[in-house]
Amino acid sequence: MERNTLIGENTQNGHLPSTYDAAMEALSSLITSKRRGDRSAINSKYSKLDRMMMYIKILDLEEPVEGLKIIHVAGTKGKGSTCTFCEAILRECGFKTGLFTSPHLIDVRERFRLDGSDISEEKFLHYFWECWSAQGIENVRDDLPMPPLFQFLTVLAFKIFASEK
Repeated sequence: MERNTLIGENTQNGHLPSTYDAAMEALSSLITSKRRGDRSAINSKYSKLDRMMMYIKILDLEEPVEGLKIIHVAGTKGKGSTCTFCEAILRECGFKTGLFTSPHLIDVRERFRLDGSDISEEKFLHYFWECWSAQGIENVRDDLPMPPLFQFLTVLAFKIFASEK
């Protein structure tokens, strides 16, 4: 319920905060105390994948996400380096690139790179509040609450990359 209160405070009268600090406060409200391997912190009749698909649908991103060319790197070591190498090679070959990595070290914007550069604060705030308000009051329900931090950031990455083409 705490998340829902913060959503309401941040989207009153259709006004979205523009400060980076307000965005970070909102984002930190999505942090759960769940540990790896624990059951989901969200009580829902939907699986994580089902919820992700619903979040994508709320943002009307189904078609744009299908149109993205995605390389997903998994494993235990070297994912960040592998992604950075792949992104640099593709960029050098003339492709427009977007890179989403996790975790960040200092600033959450490090996770989102467009053509080799961290996303600007202005673009981050624009897309952040667009996603935040779309997931907000009118769409939050007991069985589909605001997404936890990583899921929100993943949906945000899809929004950024689809919008920036």
